[in-house]
Amino acid sequence: MRIGVVTNAYHPDVGGVETHARRLCAALVAAGDEVEVLTQHPTGSREQIDGVLVRRFPLTVAAPNYRFSIALWRWLHTHAARYDVLHAHSYHALAALPAALTNRTPLVFTPHYHGTGHSRLRAALHPIYRPVGRRIVARSSRIVCVTRAERELLIRDFPEATDRMVVIPNGTDPARVAVAPLEPGRSILCVGRLERYKRVDRVIRAMLHLPADHRLDVVGSGPAREELEHLARRLDLTEDRVMFHGRLPDDAFGTRMALAAAAVSASGHEAFGMAVADALAAGIPTVASFIPAHRELAVMAGDGVPLWLVNPDDEAALADALRVAAGTPRAATGRQPLPTWSDVVLATREVYATVASRVRVIQQSGAGAGDR
Repeated sequence: MRIGVVTNAYHPDVGGVETHARRLCAALVAAGDEVEVLTQHPTGSREQIDGVLVRRFPLTVAAPNYRFSIALWRWLHTHAARYDVLHAHSYHALAALPAALTNRTPLVFTPHYHGTGHSRLRAALHPIYRPVGRRIVARSSRIVCVTRAERELLIRDFPEATDRMVVIPNGTDPARVAVAPLEPGRSILCVGRLERYKRVDRVIRAMLHLPADHRLDVVGSGPAREELEHLARRLDLTEDRVMFHGRLPDDAFGTRMALAAAAVSASGHEAFGMAVADALAAGIPTVASFIPAHRELAVMAGDGVPLWLVNPDDEAALADALRVAAGTPRAATGRQPLPTWSDVVLATREVYATVASRVRVIQQSGAGAGDR
């Protein structure tokens, strides 16, 4: 099967959609498919990542939240027929639009839908963008939701597409075996793109209520980083209390995971919650915001997992949960009920087969997850 994956950004860019797309593409290649990623970047390039050909098209408009590339539109208009299926990602970015409007190739759409924008301006513009989003939804033969909570949001806003929606939860990476160097104190790991809606500021403030040997390790980059660093300085939380690591290569990230006494996500809205799922798969005691996606993830993970769901706006409750989590031993990782990327790729290839009539799915084993 030849698959064209259209996404606003791709590894090494950091974010939930970027991580999802990389892991899915790597797993598809491992299953024997030919995968090309079609994405946007300040400069054009071609490279191989995890066996995937990544075509980066230069940006025409470089606005952080509304960037788009005319070169990507032209490529899809001219070359889309070379793929058996196009798989576009993210309702909240413009890259999915040319995949929907410039060609007749079968289209699968994973919206990673939050139901609103990620800032006051983007939330105000969200209803204005709705007709454009409706065009993408209408063009899609199948719409893949990563949780039932996301599907319910989509049904609320696009009820006409209900019978084309299918739920395929994200997978988790296998637990990594890393030799952790000795470090003083207890590390609380916070992973993700640094946007305001991730509410990392609540976690930083909660550090004021934790013992001095507890340290927050923030992994990721994004537009809110400077603001968050300023907050930490203003609260007199030095680097031995709050450390911003930025983007990390896979080995360094594996070390951070091995060192973590706890993990945290205070996000205000998620389609799934991949950082939480990965932490639970690694057995790391985890604190997460009480949002629908995290609640659904808790049900999938089953009883006995070290997961605390809290309201991050309650600073004391968040600090108490972090203190308890950081003092809780890791859970065993031998068997856990969360789906793997092998599960995801099998279900996704079945979806491809339903929309691309010339494709016949051949079941294969060994479809592993891509590296982070």
